[in-house]
Amino acid sequence: MKHLVKLFLVLLALAPLTASAFVSWTSDEDIISNDSSMLSKMYENTPLRIVVQVSDRNPDSWRVTLNSMLGTIKALGEKKPLVEIVAFGPGIEGLKRSSEWTNLVQQTLDAGVDIMVCETAMAAHHFTHEDMLPNLKFVPVGALEVIQKQRAGYFYLRP
Repeated sequence: MKHLVKLFLVLLALAPLTASAFVSWTSDEDIISNDSSMLSKMYENTPLRIVVQVSDRNPDSWRVTLNSMLGTIKALGEKKPLVEIVAFGPGIEGLKRSSEWTNLVQQTLDAGVDIMVCETAMAAHHFTHEDMLPNLKFVPVGALEVIQKQRAGYFYLRP
């Protein structure tokens, strides 16, 4: 019983310290607000760099990727980002000359986006450069291209 009384008295003595700690506790909103303004200042004079991976057969992945990047470029206005879309695996099928995305791909290229196609995936699918849409760029290994861009500080997105 004596131990319980001593414990109670110690907790009672510490109560004001504990309460004051919670009063000055930073809210999640404050942290997010401070982080976003800090990020804005960090990247104020640096173009936003984005790498987008498209590696699945789902046609919605191409629709979402192309429209999202066009929207991002439009929203940023004069602060034009550096955007690279990397297609590998089954994702390269959306970039064939017969693709339903031909016009949207061309609009995206015209907006300054680089679209890279994995030559390893092309070989696996028995595609040649002539099978692909015009104005695309080619890389030996798409996954490695994504990794290199991330290491160079690009933000990674995947639809």
